[in-house]
Amino acid sequence: MPELRRHYFLDEYCIIAAERHKRPSDFQIARHAAGDEKSCPFCPGNEEMTPPADAIYSKEGVQSDGNDRIGNWQMRVFPNRFAAMVPDPAPPTSEWIALPGHGYHEVIVDTQSHIENPAYFGQEHMKLLLQVYRDRYVHYRCNDHVKYISIFKNWGHEAGASQSHSHSQVIALPILPPMIKRELEALSVASFCPFCNVAEREESSSRKITKNEHWIYIAPFYSIAPYETWIIPRRHFCSMEDMTDEELKSLAALLGRAFYGMHSLLKAPPYNCMLFQYPSGYHFNIRIQPALSRIAGFERGTGVYINTVPPEQAAAELRPVV
Repeated sequence: MPELRRHYFLDEYCIIAAERHKRPSDFQIARHAAGDEKSCPFCPGNEEMTPPADAIYSKEGVQSDGNDRIGNWQMRVFPNRFAAMVPDPAPPTSEWIALPGHGYHEVIVDTQSHIENPAYFGQEHMKLLLQVYRDRYVHYRCNDHVKYISIFKNWGHEAGASQSHSHSQVIALPILPPMIKRELEALSVASFCPFCNVAEREESSSRKITKNEHWIYIAPFYSIAPYETWIIPRRHFCSMEDMTDEELKSLAALLGRAFYGMHSLLKAPPYNCMLFQYPSGYHFNIRIQPALSRIAGFERGTGVYINTVPPEQAAAELRPVV
């Protein structure tokens, strides 16, 4: 029978429809062929097709583009040509309530290879990506106009990736998103950190997938998407700025295993990987949601999601391949 499950600490619900018995092979995703490398703006040699890079990571260190584009890079960070937020927005409409879209939107090209899947990033590769995430977070956290920094990776067309070449994005917003605001409000009135409690309780549950010294990887009790997973630090800290080098190193290892396990079990699924963090009063976490089901009328009309794969089942299937 279906279960109505409540969010760990928010007044939000999802429906776990266990009787549908969905298995990995039940999710048929149309695969999009990789684009032509010659016309890909993210490929080496095509740097002139993007705005100048704000940060270029190479074996020589961190640089930025001058009059000429720098080649021989490992990762590039540059403004999104089709930005959701810009530093100098046009005046907003005078109707109702509108604010200028003042902010920043960057692309992080995280591999030179046009066809490399993040599931096959090595630990050092993943460690560098997390260092780039941390650097961009710290860069924008000091900006008085920025209220929240969203860092995410869309992998696959169905998950919103407009380019098949692997990349991540950073959007620095002038507002606090409603979802984060609700979580912060709930955390501020709690007598203990709910995320710490989740990490402790799930360590011995059927939803634990794996763990290491610093992190636990789970299929959360409140899962809004089939095979949704969370990575939670076992030590309480608010953002990547507070993360130790050892924690970053072990996160790189675990995140690589998470990507590979999902790739192996679900046959290279599209997914969204999202980092949740805030400078104070929060508990850093990462959430990965495969894009295997569609948001339809019921979800849009109620805000309640139907998940056809119980997290206990998802954890049991992911455990052997992570």
